[in-house]
Amino acid sequence: MRGLLLALLLLLGAGPALAQSASDPVGTVRAFYAAPSTDELRFYAKALRALYERDQREAAGEVGRIGFDFRVNGQDTAKGWEKTLRLATLSAGEDRAEVQATFRNGRPQDIRYDLVREGGRWLIADVRAVTGERWGLVALLSQPLN
Repeated sequence: MRGLLLALLLLLGAGPALAQSASDPVGTVRAFYAAPSTDELRFYAKALRALYERDQREAAGEVGRIGFDFRVNGQDTAKGWEKTLRLATLSAGEDRAEVQATFRNGRPQDIRYDLVREGGRWLIADVRAVTGERWGLVALLSQPLN
């Protein structure tokens, strides 16, 4: 019962963020963090989705080009990391935006989301870590599969 109540509260909390995501870049990133990782494709712009799907096909059920959870910049999450999550729009134009996600997962994290407007919705085009070991999601997914 407690698990069901928690799931319902998370769903209700994500509801406004999901509704916001069509018109607000921060809302898209907020909804992305609230969604289960198995549902992340719906937040990806067409080009990023194609790279991710190619990676999954070529990995054939094994670990692909990304061996960590890029949303938290690690394989594990520190207890309560989500309480430290802060989102801010760094730039926004008519069809492009950049959102900063800062939080603490072991150490301070700074993840940047590049978004594009496709089909009237803000979608994630790339993700980059700008602290610690720097990486870009498109660059990682574009590498040859080892």
